[in-house]
Amino acid sequence: MQTFMIPLVALIILTGSCIQSALGFGCTMITMGLLPLMMDYSKAMGLSIVMVSISTLFISIRYRDFIRWDVMLPFVIPTAVICGIVNLLSAKVSSNVMYLLLGFMFVAVAVFFFVFSDKIRINPTPLSGALLGVICGVCYGLFASGGPTAALYLLPATENKKEYLATIQAFLCINNFVILFISLLLGRLGTGDLPLVGAGVVGLAAGTYLGLLIHDKIPADAFGKVIYAFVGIGGLWIILGHLAI
Repeated sequence: MQTFMIPLVALIILTGSCIQSALGFGCTMITMGLLPLMMDYSKAMGLSIVMVSISTLFISIRYRDFIRWDVMLPFVIPTAVICGIVNLLSAKVSSNVMYLLLGFMFVAVAVFFFVFSDKIRINPTPLSGALLGVICGVCYGLFASGGPTAALYLLPATENKKEYLATIQAFLCINNFVILFISLLLGRLGTGDLPLVGAGVVGLAAGTYLGLLIHDKIPADAFGKVIYAFVGIGGLWIILGHLAI
């Protein structure tokens, strides 16, 4: 591990956790878009999931009184099951393939939020929760990123920003710990990675604090468009970079 990686990891995780706290999701979309440029895909996923597990647990506890368990449970159960299965199977897929798939997913998410998010509304019923839970579980298992699908389901089901933030963080927290357990089981992180984890925790604390301030003061829609423009450009860059190899 090279020393220059430590401040870069802290900065990447600060950015991701800030977005996560402000919008309710997005941390792993940033970390998994940038960390694989510096380290193996498997290690990047392990580090990302450790950080986002801490972040979502903290916010879930802080806003625990606003969690809508009745809305979340039909969605979280199929997601967690599929997520665990897909994440185990993804360990056998090459890092280059995973990274290219990640690029396509980033572009798809960006296109959806810019073009379709104002036109599509999904009623938060147990059936729609189960169906979206399967899709979300696949995204979560492959890329440790199920936030966009979760937002599609949870936004119309919650009454205000606090309910939405609390519920989506509790949902993500449960799935994060499923992937965290698998990551530790597969040895995606070792004791040699402790400096990176320490740097990540520092960035996480600062980013979470800033993100919660942004969540209270800036409309999520305006902020989200900037973020998803970055996500889409990042996805195209990943795809073109791999096709050029």
